[in-house]
Amino acid sequence: MAIGPELIELDGDLGDREVHVWHIDSKAQEASIDRLSHLLDRDEHNRAARFLVPDPRVQFILSRACLRIALGQYLRIEPREVRFRAAEHGKPELMEPVGLHFNLSHTDGATLIAVTRAGRIGVDVERIRQNLEPLALGARFFSQKESEWLQSQPVSQHFAAFFACWTAKEAYVKACGEGLSTPLSGFGVLPHPGHAELQLEIYGKPEESKRWSMWQLDLGQDLRGAVAVEAVDCELRLGHWPSVLPDFHSK
Repeated sequence: MAIGPELIELDGDLGDREVHVWHIDSKAQEASIDRLSHLLDRDEHNRAARFLVPDPRVQFILSRACLRIALGQYLRIEPREVRFRAAEHGKPELMEPVGLHFNLSHTDGATLIAVTRAGRIGVDVERIRQNLEPLALGARFFSQKESEWLQSQPVSQHFAAFFACWTAKEAYVKACGEGLSTPLSGFGVLPHPGHAELQLEIYGKPEESKRWSMWQLDLGQDLRGAVAVEAVDCELRLGHWPSVLPDFHSK
């Protein structure tokens, strides 16, 4: 049972052991694209211009603008005042170390933003697709335990189960911030039946495994998502992005 969205406010209040994940319906925000695009800085506008296909360009603008709005609320500053830098493996982080960790992921029509003060964080979302071979990919990229788990699922659930496991693994890799240097077969992420919390097992490093918390996210029938944070005893809150945005200056 994954964790579903709550009615929480984007008011900037974030406890030290809280993890906030915002689920954004990108399609619903497209009407605000002109207003939101003003929040991006010059580098982000240049990156957006490099997209040759319109849909990915719009998705990039929306996700970065919403990220700026969210972080601005938590930092108590205007969205355009948020400054980013690239970490060693390209993962974006705040220019000034203020103890706020975040991560972003998007797929067709959906964006997730995860924010916490507890530790490094990663989030991933994927729309379930059926143009792949889930068992073959699981055998190639998953650990043996995960591959066996995937094969044990009903045939009708193979695609959904593959993306559930894939997003969980991606969330952990993104939290680590080491990109492709983290082998996908070097750790396993398996669900607890009936629970949203996931069991992370980093093979050969049992103490490291205990320092992480992970959850599946209930995002609707066609989406699968997960979040990982380098902390324990955290409270996860998953919220719908507000249809009425906070006041901010767009220019």
